Amino acid sequence: MALNKEIWTEDIIGNLFKNNQFAQRAINRDGDVLNGTVVHTAVAGVAADVKKNLTVFPQTATVRSDADNTYALDALYSLPRRIPNLDKYELSYDKRQSVVGEDTTNLIQQAMDNLLWRWAPSQATQIIETTGTASSDDLIDSTATGTRKAFTKAELKKAAKQLDKKEFSGFNKVAVLTAAHYHQLFESLSDAEKTNFNNVADLENGVIGRYMGIDIMMRSTVLRYRKVNDVWTPIDELDDDFAAGATDCEASLIFAENAVERALGTVDVFDNPGQALYYGDVFSAMMYFGGRQRRPEGIIAVVSGPNS
Repeated sequence: MALNKEIWTEDIIGNLFKNNQFAQRAINRDGDVLNGTVVHTAVAGVAADVKKNLTVFPQTATVRSDADNTYALDALYSLPRRIPNLDKYELSYDKRQSVVGEDTTNLIQQAMDNLLWRWAPSQATQIIETTGTASSDDLIDSTATGTRKAFTKAELKKAAKQLDKKEFSGFNKVAVLTAAHYHQLFESLSDAEKTNFNNVADLENGVIGRYMGIDIMMRSTVLRYRKVNDVWTPIDELDDDFAAGATDCEASLIFAENAVERALGTVDVFDNPGQALYYGDVFSAMMYFGGRQRRPEGIIAVVSGPNS
């Protein structure tokens, strides 16, 4: 029986933000997507100057110069999957539905990882290193060596102060923490702070606590950073040339809601049942999804600093 493409396409869209609610805390540009692949928006020019107690009239009138902002969405592909006919007949469960469900879930997860990388800052002013006790307990993966300093409440305080000084105090702010960073942060709180932190949790919307006015969310992983020519650089793990490094460090992301944006374009499912060359069915899926830094000064990465 052929796959119902419409149902699975809607399933991908409907589950896009399940367990990834952080992406909903950004400016939504879905309505500005052209041809399902490109985001096109108008960018307002600078506001007019303001002067006090004018005595000379008439003043010179100026025209505001607006600009166009255009960027391509990333095309993310779930590679083709072969489902042998023998499996469909001999197994006690519907392998086709199981495979499709698992692969589309993974496609969404990878799309969200990619969105975080698109938002990741590389400017030194937007990167904070952790300052807690050094340990080898929470290295980013088995390839990494050495020790990394723990994430503490001091890092959140520093980030909150920096964002407020950049005039983001009136906007909602979000911290997407790695699992390790979240537990390290919680351990650094006093008993009273832990109570206050938990009292504002909104689990339905992915918020597990709040500190310094920042809503805290958690993912198993968020970002990978590496020093390249002594400069912290976000690493794209979906790049074909990606290879984990011994000095790589995990990072969490803190941002003001108006500093980042995301957009969803075309979503498609491909199904070729009864393929003679494969002795079964072949399934794949793809989606156009991405985003950008809208106001870079409103985005901060907190990197697990190596113990020097």
